[in-house]
Amino acid sequence: MGARKSGGLQGPAGAVVGVALTGSYRELLYDAPLSPPIRNQAWIAERDAPWRLVIFPGTPARKYLFERMLRTAPSDIEVVLLARPGYAKGHAQAYLNFDDQVAAAAPFLDGAKKVVTLGVSYGGELALKALVDHPDTVKGAVTVAALITEPRPWVQPFVDLGGAPVVRSLVPRTLHYARAEVAGRRAQIGPLFARLKDVTAPVTILHGDADHLVSRNDARTLKGYFGANADVELKTIRGGTHFLEMQSPKALYLAVRSVIARAEGPA
Repeated sequence: MGARKSGGLQGPAGAVVGVALTGSYRELLYDAPLSPPIRNQAWIAERDAPWRLVIFPGTPARKYLFERMLRTAPSDIEVVLLARPGYAKGHAQAYLNFDDQVAAAAPFLDGAKKVVTLGVSYGGELALKALVDHPDTVKGAVTVAALITEPRPWVQPFVDLGGAPVVRSLVPRTLHYARAEVAGRRAQIGPLFARLKDVTAPVTILHGDADHLVSRNDARTLKGYFGANADVELKTIRGGTHFLEMQSPKALYLAVRSVIARAEGPA
C-alpha cells in the first residue's frame, strides 16, 4: 500500500487536510464549502500538468470501483476522485441537493488547472452541473452510464429495501442513501437539463450495451437535451456493463482525452 505521509491541500474554505499516500495516489480530507462546511474525503493522483479530471461517483459512492482508474491515471492528467457528501468518513446523513454535491468539488474545480468532469450513473448529472456552474474552469465533461430517467424496472424494488428498518440500520449508506438520492434527483433534473441546450463545451456520453441497471436509451435521451450544434459525442461500449470505470478505465481515459483535444481546438 505504500508509506503514509502527512501533508495537506489548502482549499478555499481554508482548512487543511490530512493526506495519506497509497501507491500512486493520495487520500485527502478537506473542508468542503457547503453551508455549513463539512469535512469531506477525496483521492488524488497528483500531476504537474495543466489538466485535471474530477470524478463524481454514482450512488452509493464506492471507491473500490475506481481503484483501477486511480492506479492507471495518466502521467499528464491529474485525477481526483470524490467520496461525495454522505459517503466520506464520519458522514451521518445523505446530501440530496445537487448544489451541495458540486460545492464539495469546488476546491478541485476552481484554480489554475483546466478541468474535465466525469460522472458515473447518478454522478453523470453532477458532472454536467459542474460543467454549467463553473464554465470558466470546467472545459468539458464525460458521462458514464448516466442515470437520466429511471433505473431499469427490476432495480427499484431492490433499492426500496433501503427503506426497511432492518436494512437501514445495518447498511444505511449502501441502500438507504442511494434510495434517497435516486428519489431526490427527480425534482432537480428538469432545471439542469434545460441548461444543457446552451452548452458549447465538448461532452462525451459513454454507455455500455450490456448495462443491466440503466438503459442505453438514457444516453440517447441525454444527447437530445443539448443544442443541435453542440459538440456532443455518444459512444457505445460493446460488452460494457454499468461499471465501466472498473471494467474499462482505458475507454474512459480515451473519452477524457477526446474531450481535452476538442476543448483545446486545432493545434
